[in-house]
Amino acid sequence: MSSGKARPPANAGAGRRAQGFAYIAVLIGVAVVAIGLGAVSEVWVLSGQRQREQELLFVGNQYRDAITRYYVRSPRGALQFPRRLEDLLEDPRAPEGVRRHLRKLYPDPLTGKADWDLVTLADGSIVGVASRSQQRPVKQQGFRQRDAAFEGQSRYADWVFRSPLPAANPVLGAGGGYSSGRSDANGAPAAPPVTQGPIRSTPGSKPASLPTLH
Repeated sequence: MSSGKARPPANAGAGRRAQGFAYIAVLIGVAVVAIGLGAVSEVWVLSGQRQREQELLFVGNQYRDAITRYYVRSPRGALQFPRRLEDLLEDPRAPEGVRRHLRKLYPDPLTGKADWDLVTLADGSIVGVASRSQQRPVKQQGFRQRDAAFEGQSRYADWVFRSPLPAANPVLGAGGGYSSGRSDANGAPAAPPVTQGPIRSTPGSKPASLPTLH
């Protein structure tokens, strides 16, 4: 006699196993896709950083060249570096009228702000700029000669775009040379850097060649 209970189909177990395998396959597929998206995202982020890094090299050297031109084109007997970055946009010292040494005040490509760390002499005149970013650079070698000091640096803040003029790279002595720290874009003193290496010149070092003046 029949017990009255329906028996499961003979292939029910196989169906459940197939569903289990399909579920595992879906999980594996999701994991593979997630790994792929993560890799793509990492490449995208790295590519964006490389682009901003190249922009920093361009913009930083624009400031370096402008600071050098400001000094070289000073009136005879009154050689000086700018006191503000704005002085690079409008230099009224020339008899023939206002000169522009820089097209505009470029922001730092890494911070997106015009919050440059200013490298100054003891008298407050500006001889260079540097990013405030503490991020580690992607580029570690293969720099142009004037940027050779950037090789192997651990922070973008150590990429100091300083004028190559001897006047901007004095040999330090008692009561002379660079100020103990950098200043912000408004001229206010900033905290002393972690390392003074990039800010101070190395005694006996030769300055890089001067940029072509137009």
